[in-house]
Parts: sequence; structure tokens; C-alpha cells
Amino acid sequence: MSSQSPSLPPAPPPASPTPPARPSLGALVWRWARRLLILGAVGVVLLALVIGGAYFYYSQNLPSAEALRTYSLPQVTKVRCADGTVCAEFFMPQGRRTVVNIEKLPPHVRNAFLAAEDADFYKHPGLDFFGMTRAAVKNLIPGSRKSGASTITQQVVKNMLLTPERSLSRKIREWILTPRVEQALTKDQILGLYINQSYFGQGRSGIEEAALYYFGKHAADLTLGEASVLGGTVQSPNRINPEKNIVKAKQRQRYVLGQMAEQGFVPREVVEKELEKPIVLAPRPPPEVGPYYAEEIRRTLVARYGDQAVLTGGLRVDIAMVPKLQAVADEAMRKGLEAVDRRLGYRGALGTLEPERFERLKPFISKQIEEAGRRQKEGANVADLSPLAQTLNGQQPVPAEEPVVVTATEEEEEAPLSPEEQLANTVTLAPLAEGLRVAGFVTQVDDAGKKARVDLVSRTAEIQFSTVTWARQKGKSAPTKMSDVMKAGDIVLVRVLRVTPAPAVLEATLDQVPVVQGGFVVINPQNRNVVAMVGGYDFTQSPFNRATQARRQPGSSFKPFLYGAAMGTSRYTPISTVNDAPEAIRDPYTGKTWKPQNYDRSFDGPMTLRQALTKSKNTVSVRLIEAITPVVAIDFARRAGIQSPLPENLTLALGTGEVTVLEAANAYATLQANGRYAEPLTLLKVTDAQGKVLEEHQPAFEETLPPAVAYLTTSLMRSVVEEGTAKAVTELNRPAAGKTGTASENRDTWFSGFTADFVATAWVGFDDHSPLGSTETGGRAPLPIWLDFMRAAHKDLPSREFEVPAGVVQLRIDPATGLLAGSSVPGRLEPFLEGTQPTAEAPPPGHVSPSDFFLQEGSRGGL
Repeated sequence: MSSQSPSLPPAPPPASPTPPARPSLGALVWRWARRLLILGAVGVVLLALVIGGAYFYYSQNLPSAEALRTYSLPQVTKVRCADGTVCAEFFMPQGRRTVVNIEKLPPHVRNAFLAAEDADFYKHPGLDFFGMTRAAVKNLIPGSRKSGASTITQQVVKNMLLTPERSLSRKIREWILTPRVEQALTKDQILGLYINQSYFGQGRSGIEEAALYYFGKHAADLTLGEASVLGGTVQSPNRINPEKNIVKAKQRQRYVLGQMAEQGFVPREVVEKELEKPIVLAPRPPPEVGPYYAEEIRRTLVARYGDQAVLTGGLRVDIAMVPKLQAVADEAMRKGLEAVDRRLGYRGALGTLEPERFERLKPFISKQIEEAGRRQKEGANVADLSPLAQTLNGQQPVPAEEPVVVTATEEEEEAPLSPEEQLANTVTLAPLAEGLRVAGFVTQVDDAGKKARVDLVSRTAEIQFSTVTWARQKGKSAPTKMSDVMKAGDIVLVRVLRVTPAPAVLEATLDQVPVVQGGFVVINPQNRNVVAMVGGYDFTQSPFNRATQARRQPGSSFKPFLYGAAMGTSRYTPISTVNDAPEAIRDPYTGKTWKPQNYDRSFDGPMTLRQALTKSKNTVSVRLIEAITPVVAIDFARRAGIQSPLPENLTLALGTGEVTVLEAANAYATLQANGRYAEPLTLLKVTDAQGKVLEEHQPAFEETLPPAVAYLTTSLMRSVVEEGTAKAVTELNRPAAGKTGTASENRDTWFSGFTADFVATAWVGFDDHSPLGSTETGGRAPLPIWLDFMRAAHKDLPSREFEVPAGVVQLRIDPATGLLAGSSVPGRLEPFLEGTQPTAEAPPPGHVSPSDFFLQEGSRGGL
């Protein structure tokens, strides 16, 4: 039997899940807000960690802001000359600086800088966060001018504690240091650092030097308009200083004045009156005299105190230079070397340029002329194309201005220049005046009219052929027409002879910078002060000082020391006779045989020492040194002041030892002072910035030569200037003594000489020892320099005789016999060392005695 299970009812379908309740809007907002809050908190923490880390990282090795409390800004070292004027300054490449106390500046001067750079300076804590935000937004706008929003405090930090590097790391360090500086210093101290540290263009740093240079007054005396010019210059000192670009300087001044009115620094009505006033620049400071002298002082100071002390320490230095005499010496050297250079001929144009290219350059140069500031008492500017010619010839032009500081604004504004603009920018400008020397572009050569036209961009100069007949070029005959000298397209140096009212042409002549060089030293023998020193033609072209750094052969100008040494042996007197005759001599000191020659290749037979020195006889000099030995001559020269090595052989008689101009002049000063030697003095006193005397010098005289011997030597040299190779000196109409010198092959030419008031030595020659030419001698090349100086230096000075020392006997001598001139024989006054004078009286005219034909060796002897 089967059974069957009961069937179950089917399971009900599963119920669908109940949908979750939808959150309310408030819940959603809270949820996202909570997430954002968490994210923001994390971000703040991360940002704080980043900022803290960055602060910690960039704070490492930062300079101390406290250092600014005692920071000493680099200050110019001022050099004061004998007349009390400041005649030279030594400073860092950033320019001259003289620090002034901010408290002594009137409010409108200080406010001009605030208006220009940081109007809220006294309100913010060093960082202007609103300004930084504004600058950041502005920098994001395409095409907008970039803005840094640096406060004055930030600029002080950047310039004095950091570097001008443009980087984020430097900026972060600046942000860190700025509050520290604000805590360490007062606002006035910070502003004082800023105003004294800022660069104002033209080699001037600090407001005091800028005020003196541009406006000829101290910073405390600046007017509102002048202060606003300087306040605006700091932003871009090389581009908008009023000398470089007076148009932009005026635009910037108006901005500063407007800011001063807007900030309430100055009443609006006062500003309105100032806005339209022109910027008036003071007359240009006179050029410093004696640049070679000043450089000699700088080198001396650096050797003793180091570069930093000299260039930044604010030393006060007194030197022996007399500016009035130095200016005369500078001019005498220029004039003398130019005369020698013209006799040597014309070296040709400075360069050439296609007329079409010059026409493309002219607009750029003209713009510079139009925008340049013009000082009081100066003519309009003209272009000097000398740097352009140097650039075209592949040379590096000599900078016309001192090194500059380039600001961040100038770097940002630096726009790429076309090749023509770059070339035009090398051109310098010069105010038009008679005597001005500039390079111009030859546009026209007219042989028929015997003239040429030269374009100076703003004016045209005309050169007459009659003024260029000297311009004979090497290997060619003298010019007969203008086209023999120049052609269109040449860049030539011209000198303005006469300034005529525009648009008439200027009268000019062709010019040339000499290659021949010179050295010149003037000493006051009473105190051995070096009152003037010239080391070359142009210091800017060649700072090498040929008066102190070059040793050259003195030639016959050494002979007075030889003759003095001979008379010092008491074997010779001024009237001792020596034979001027040709003779082959074997020099025992060199082993060589040589035959001394006189300059004129002639021989005059027996003559006195006086006559031999007057005629500069080489043969007599060789016979003298052969008799007394070189050692005796060298010893005499050493005691006079010649310190350079001298050859111990017979050629010394002809001046083959090399000496400096300074030591030659001082050795002659020993002769002038009757044997009293002292070191030549250039540096008299040095004081530090606090007034402490570091060194002081007075002459220390010492009698190194017998006074009577020195006087006799001077007496012989008086004959040289009265009847010998230096006869031109008689123009002075006063007692003078000296000796010319011409070294072998006319490579060195000298003249050393003196009066009762001054001793001077002049040298002329080439730096590379090239011959000057057979016609250039000591009496033709350097003597005119010496004479030009002496003529001016002795103006209004009374004529004075040389002092006759004890030990000198002056007797009337018969020149024919060398014996005492009796009552029946006319004679001349002759000095002798006491004990060497003749005692016999000359026989009456017509009386002949065999014993009178020759004088005995000794006090009246010879060779």
C-alpha cells in the first residue's frame, strides 16, 4: 500500500527593501563643510609646516640685522692739495659717497624719497602686504609693467645684507630679514641708510654726492624741485638721471611731485608751481687736475693700508700738489707732446664708415643729444664718434662714464636693441666749446675750395687746408690738397677753433692724439714737496705713470753728476782743459773697444770743463770718467739722489744708466740746494675717518754733497742755459741752470733744470723705445715743456740769485789763459773750490810764454 505526502503552499515572494530616507539639505551642507574643514585644516597644517620649514631652512646663515646698527657705509677718501682744496677722491666702483645725517635733511628732501618709493614707510612694519598683493595681481595682467612692491626697508635689506640676485630664495630671505631690521633699527635709521646707500648715476652714490654733482649744493640745501628729481632718479639712475636724459628726469620728477601732493607731504599749490619749472643743472664740476699724481698717491696708500681702507674708509689725505701749478704742468705736457707728434706726421683717420650707414645712425645719436641734460654755462652738445670708430675697428672703447649700478627696474625695462642702436649708444656727447676735441664724420672734401666738412651730428665743422699742412702721412710727401689728408666717409679727430652761432659752420682743424709720451716732475727745493707731476699725455688712455714707473736712459742730462764728481776730487776746476778729440778706447770694465762720438760728429780740440758741458761733448765726458773711475761718479750720483742701478763702466759718462723722472728731478734738487738731500715728498699726512693721524711727513734734509762742489756744478749748468744746448731758457730772464739729454738713437730726450724757486725734469719718448727721429733732441722735445711750465710758474715772482756757499772763491779769470785777470786783461768771474783757484796773473796782451800753452793737471790740469 502506498502513502502520499501532503503538498506545502508556495513561499511568498521576498518583500522589496525599504529605500533609505534621503538626507536633508542641511545634512548635506554639514557633511561637505566638515570635509572642507578637515581638508582646510590639513592644508593649513601643511602650509604652516611648509612655511615653518621654509623659514627654518632660509633662516640658516642669514646675516644679522643687528649688524646694521654699526654698519659703516663705504665712504670716499678725500685728498686735499696744498691750497686746501679737494683735488682727488678714491672710491669703490659704485661711485663716490659722503654720508650725511638724515636728521639734518629738511622734510621735503626725505619726503621726496618716500613719495617716490614707499609713501607708507612710517606706517607699515617693513612688509607692505597690501602693496605686495596689489603688485602680485598687477603682475598677472598680460602686458602690464612688472611691479616688485619692495618697501624701503626691503631695499635696504637687499642692497646691504643680501645680493641683487633675482630669485625666489633671495626674496624669501628678504622677507625674513625685513621684520628683523625693523626691530633692530628705527625708521629714521633705515631711511638714512637707504638715502646714503642709493646710487644716483654718473658715478655718484648717496644723496650728498648726487646733490653736489647735479646741483652744486649740499643735500640739506636742495629745493623741492631738486629733491624730487633725485628722489625719482633712484629707480633707474643710469637712464633717468638729469644729465643722461633730462626729458625722462622731468617726467619722473612730475610723478614724484604728484605723489608728494597726494600723500599730503606738500601743499598742492606749491607742487603746481614746481611742476612746470625746468630742471636746472649746476655748472659742470671742473675736471680733477693731476690724475697721474692722484693715482700715484692711491697706489702708495693701497700699499700701506689696503684697498678697502683707501676705497671705503673715508680717509682724509693731504698731499704736496699745488693745483694751480699742476694745471700748468698738465697743459705744458699736452702742448709739448702735441708739437712733437705733429712733427712726426699724421697717422690717418680713426676709421671709416659708409655714408648710408652713418645716416641710419644719426637719428639715434640725435635723440641722445635732444634728451641729454645741459648744464649752466655750457654750449649745446655735439657727438664724439671716437668710441664708434674704436668699435668699428674691433677695439674696446674707453668707458666715458664711471662704472654703474644697474637697478632691478633697469633690468626689467631692458629692451633688445637693434645693431644700429647698439652702435649709436657707444657714441658719447660733449658740450661745445672752443678747444673741444671730438671725432666727426667727413661728409665733403673740396680740393678746389681747400676745405672739408665734418658732421658732428648736431653741428657741422669746416676745416681749412691751411691748418692741415702738417699732416704728412708715413711714406708720403707733404700734402698739397685736402684729399691727400682725408676723404668722405673718414672718421677724423677735430679740434674746434671757434664756436659760431647755429646754423653756421664751426671753425675747426684736424687733430691727433699723440702716441709719443712724456713724464714731468716739479719740486719745490725748499721743502722737497713735489708740487706737480705728469705721467703721460692722457691718463684715461694710459694710466701708466712715466714719471715714477718708467726707467729710461738720461743721456747727457747725467753729465752734471760726472762733472761734479770730477771737481769734487779737487783735481779739476771749471777751467781745467780736456782734449775733445776722437780716440778709440778700450773699456776695462766691459773689455770692449769703442770710439765715442759727439752728437754733431765734430771735435773742437782742447777746451775747459765749462765749455765741454756747455757743448755737451761726449768725448770729454768719457775722458773724465776714465780718469776718476765710474765708482766715483756713481757715488756722487747716489749721494745726490739717484737710486736706480747704474752701469759700472765708461758708458755711464753718456748716461746709459736708467733712471726715473722723479729721482732725476730730486737729484737736481740736491745740486740746487747746494748738496742738501731729502726724499721728495708727495704724501704729507693721512687721517682716518675718526680724525686719528695715521702718518705725517716733513722734509728731513741731510748734507750729502759738499756745498761748494754742488754750487760749482750749478755754475757749469748756468753756461748750458746761457750759451749752450738750452739757450732758450734765457727767456725766463732770471738765473737758471740745467742740462739737456738725448739718449742713443734719439730714443729718450730729457731736460732737467732749475731756478731759485723750482726744480723740474721733463722726459719725452715712446713707450716701446722707438727712436723719435734724428731732429728730436733734449733741447727740442722736452725743453719746451719745461720752459712753458717755468714761464707760467714764475709769473709775478722776483728774480733771485743762487746762494753762494762757504768754500767757494770767485775770481776774475782771463779766459784765454785760465790765470787771474790783471788790471790790463778783461776777464770773466769764475768760481773755484777754495784752494784750487789760480794764483798767477795773466801776462799783458801780446806777451807769450811757453809755459802758458798748457795747464798742469791738478787744479788747472787736464787729460
